[in-house]
Amino acid sequence: MNKKYLRRIHLNWWVKEKTHPFCVNTNEVPLNDSGKKQRLIYGPVPSRRLGLSLGLDLVPFKTCSYNCIYCQLGTTKQTTTTRKPYVPIESILDQLASTLKEQERIDYVTLGGSGEPTLNDHIGELIHQIKELTDIPVAVLTNSSLFGNPIVRRSLLEAEVVLPSLDAYDNKVFQAINRPDPRIAFTDMVEGLVAFRQEFAGAIWLEVFVLEGINATQEDAAEFGKWIKKIDPEKIHVNTSIRPPAEMFAQQTSPDTLARFCRVLGNKAEIIAPFRGAANHGTSARSPENLLNMLSRRPCTLEDLSAALAVHKNEILKWVDPLVEEGKVTIIRKDSIVYYQVLPARNAS
Repeated sequence: MNKKYLRRIHLNWWVKEKTHPFCVNTNEVPLNDSGKKQRLIYGPVPSRRLGLSLGLDLVPFKTCSYNCIYCQLGTTKQTTTTRKPYVPIESILDQLASTLKEQERIDYVTLGGSGEPTLNDHIGELIHQIKELTDIPVAVLTNSSLFGNPIVRRSLLEAEVVLPSLDAYDNKVFQAINRPDPRIAFTDMVEGLVAFRQEFAGAIWLEVFVLEGINATQEDAAEFGKWIKKIDPEKIHVNTSIRPPAEMFAQQTSPDTLARFCRVLGNKAEIIAPFRGAANHGTSARSPENLLNMLSRRPCTLEDLSAALAVHKNEILKWVDPLVEEGKVTIIRKDSIVYYQVLPARNAS
């Protein structure tokens, strides 16, 4: 059956079955440490896969169904599978509309941020409303954990691109890398990805995260290949740990290993290259406040910050050095690369 026809059927079903109201109390917007309403939009940030990506946060910091050993945001204190309107989408849309007026270039509006976006049970409504607001394509970054739930799969059908993760090919590796909430079964998750391929008319760019000593051999690649053949993504992005991970034993693998992995997975597979594009944004992004907003969600290099904020690196240093002295930002070194990150204690909910 035609995928676009299937998509229309599922969207009609989802609209009829959805019971939550669109609007929720805007007073429920999370507050930051200063007592101000939290900014739910960040960037545009330079993305290795999505160019200049304007990010949307759908859940509070580190609200996640996994506790991945490689996570650049640190450990998940308490995993969850509970879906609810953690962040009111009305507030997200208000902030998005304002931001779109100020930005000259955005390649994707990306639902991701600092937790698992599909935990927000209004995600489908949000995607629909974004498409009413702008022609910029919508991308969803997801850890795939809830794809065993058909309602979750249906809620993503209006996106142009979904970028799910698949870090394991069996339950043993799944537990070792993703450390999922106990209510998530590996088979349910991966079979949900297979089902999503049959329902989704857009593009699937599957990320496979490779860690030395855990899932990095050619035999591991062959095992991944069995599931990937069923999922049939348009692209396979082979990645490894390039930022400081939650656990120091989550070691990145070599470029040669990644290249061998890609050869096993076939011509759809590619190593994700660092973003090298130039940025051209409006002046709204040019502020230390936006710098802190970016660093609260992921560690960034000086080059990342310069490209995202369209500010010379020397100017970025003028902003970041006082923040380091004040204890708001810390410096992390991984091999020869320096990253800046907001101290975890300042992000705790």
